[in-house]
Amino acid sequence: MNNDNISVMNKKNISLKNRRIIRYTGIALLIIGVVIIIWPFYTNFIVARRETEILTSWNEEFVQPQDTSITEENNNDNTKPIEDIKPVDPEQKLPFRITIPKIDLDWRVNEGTDYATLREGPGFFIVSTLPGEVGTCVIAGHRTTYGAPFNRLDELEEGDEIFIETSGYEYFIYVVTGSESVYPQDVSILENTDYPSLVLSTCTPKYFSTRRLIIFSRIIE
Repeated sequence: MNNDNISVMNKKNISLKNRRIIRYTGIALLIIGVVIIIWPFYTNFIVARRETEILTSWNEEFVQPQDTSITEENNNDNTKPIEDIKPVDPEQKLPFRITIPKIDLDWRVNEGTDYATLREGPGFFIVSTLPGEVGTCVIAGHRTTYGAPFNRLDELEEGDEIFIETSGYEYFIYVVTGSESVYPQDVSILENTDYPSLVLSTCTPKYFSTRRLIIFSRIIE
């Protein structure tokens, strides 16, 4: 075999290797591209599940166990059982609007903190106090998914104002008094105050959602 033939074979081998490198590089880039496209959807799905679990955990804390000791006489009673749920105010305060100028927040707050309600925006915790009344009004909302209404809640500081407008055209102004990070099952912050107060709840930290971020505020008389 002469040198010319050897040279031709070497060139073919090099060309073949180059084609393989280009092919494998192309496949690798394609896979990377697919991962980049899918990753945000995957993380949103995981975060959405975590946020939902945290934001709805209070609902489970307040589920009342059924009394299995009801007598047959009571079973035959036609009266309706009393539900341990705060009734909707006759002044039609629900739904209501929440506005926080500092973080460009302007959302409608619907009744309930279940999965379906929180997908539409912030939700009013139904066993808490209605806006403007003595006690603690609690609103929960997602941080990074489903419109992320409470995405910038961590930027609020003491003295910032929160505006509430009810369906009955009542206006209330709350001022932020502080913030706290708590475990999802911590219900101590739901305790009623002896003045009209407002608690905003979302998940923290962003994209991990292992705790609740709580914003405390009180009404301006």
